[in-house]
Amino acid sequence: MEERIEKAVNGCYEAVIAPETWPDALHKLSRAVDAACTMFYPKDADKAALEKVPASHDYTDFLDHYIKHRWYEGHYRGERGWPLLSRGCVVIEHDLATDEERRRLRHYNELYLPFDFYGFAAVGYRVEGRIWAVSMLRYGSQGHFTRDDAVRLSGLKPHFARMTALSEKLAMRQASTGLDVLDRIGCPALLLDWRGAVARANTRAEALLGPDLAIRGGKLAAADRSSNNDLQALIRSLLARDVSLSTCLPGSALVRRLGKRPLLFEALPVAGLFADVFHRSRALLLVTDLDRQPLPDEVRLRLAFGLTPAESRLAVALAAGEGLKRAADSLGVSYETARAQLKSVFDKTDTRRQAELAALLGRAGSRV
Repeated sequence: MEERIEKAVNGCYEAVIAPETWPDALHKLSRAVDAACTMFYPKDADKAALEKVPASHDYTDFLDHYIKHRWYEGHYRGERGWPLLSRGCVVIEHDLATDEERRRLRHYNELYLPFDFYGFAAVGYRVEGRIWAVSMLRYGSQGHFTRDDAVRLSGLKPHFARMTALSEKLAMRQASTGLDVLDRIGCPALLLDWRGAVARANTRAEALLGPDLAIRGGKLAAADRSSNNDLQALIRSLLARDVSLSTCLPGSALVRRLGKRPLLFEALPVAGLFADVFHRSRALLLVTDLDRQPLPDEVRLRLAFGLTPAESRLAVALAAGEGLKRAADSLGVSYETARAQLKSVFDKTDTRRQAELAALLGRAGSRV
């Protein structure tokens, strides 16, 4: 390995310990291999992953534009390149399109050329089953990557794989510390990875496993079929593209148990919670044992009958004996809004009178 490349690679290993230095380290690596910019790129990356993975400084403006305008959708480099990258190949632009074809390709002409990015190369590798690429771009003055360049870049593949694996291990260690903190404050919690598998569960969560809830093949599963469907739907929603702390509304699922009240699962994307720049950790599941911690009436109604928060607040007020006008005033909504909400509450709960709502609230306590 050339001395300048070796020095840049050592800087990247140092960035594993100090993630804030990744932009500088990858900038130096780019210069060492005669590239304009470099970034790590996981297969099937979503917006949250792309915003988080390490990238050099000169990638920043381009990457913001790339994400904002969803250029990752229908991208010829992804469609043609990932089958090669998944086999551990080093791919260059000439592997993906001819010179004549590039003159017509929208991504090349409308995305890359305005940023003066003419050349492309990517080094493919796997870490624990997940496919990764380190993507590099070149300015027009640098020209395209050649076959000789591809041979030189192939020598970096084991280093990129090791950097990724080490970063993921450190991030999981930090996440484990977070789970232990939740354990100490009495909160069962499980960490899910990018596949939806349980990466780690704290002691209180492990204590809830048994005939009603188990981990099978690395995945969380409920014995009750309906509960399991709800739980898997919740997990799938967290694995969807473009899920982040700012875009994901809190989700929940009830897992029913024989002879006990259900377990309430609430989900949260972990983007921004842990320093997982390689995005292995995907979601945090918080568990409430309703035998130990009963829910407020409002939450019980919302979970049991699918009421909105506003509808459940109105239902609780009416079940407590308040008239519709007084309930509307106390909740800060108009009488007409309250009437519309009440109609929806009656439809969802199959009731028609306040007395029925009051009785229903009592019954809901045994269901949730």
